[in-house]
Amino acid sequence: MEFQFEQYWKEYGENELSHSETHYLLTIYSLLRKDGHLRASTIAKELGVSRNAVHLQLKKLNEKKLVKIKDNFITLPKHSIVQVEKIANKRQTMVVLLTEVLGLPQHIAVTDSCKVEHLLSDETGEALLKFVQFLRSDRKVVLQFLKEFQKYYLQCDPEIGCGLCENIHSMEETNETED
Repeated sequence: MEFQFEQYWKEYGENELSHSETHYLLTIYSLLRKDGHLRASTIAKELGVSRNAVHLQLKKLNEKKLVKIKDNFITLPKHSIVQVEKIANKRQTMVVLLTEVLGLPQHIAVTDSCKVEHLLSDETGEALLKFVQFLRSDRKVVLQFLKEFQKYYLQCDPEIGCGLCENIHSMEETNETED
């Protein structure tokens, strides 16, 4: 197998949003949903950073037309909301995949999904979402796949309830009573 590192690593730097910008936008979005009025000081408190750091980041986001600032209040234009919701959906999809399917602990899944959420293409995000939705379905083939995967990979300890095993067993019981 031939690797073409030179071609792909450059794309990492060509992302529209940096990791920091993504966090700011997600935070702004979340805070605006709680309260329609948002100031830089609230963002600083939420992120545990200085107001100066927030002002610098807001300046960058404003230059990219990703935020609007008027009378010291911060809002998100519609195109930013759409972008943030896509990122949030990718993050949540990754968390579900990593916890429910691969059996990783929540803290690892959240950390890792945070690392990749804004780097995944929309196409990959949609494909992962479809896959996770399929794996969450109650189809017999999915249940069988998840059981076999658990045997092969997870090696579940019956003494420890992991949630996924319990979910699979309850779906199995539901299917058996329906047959």
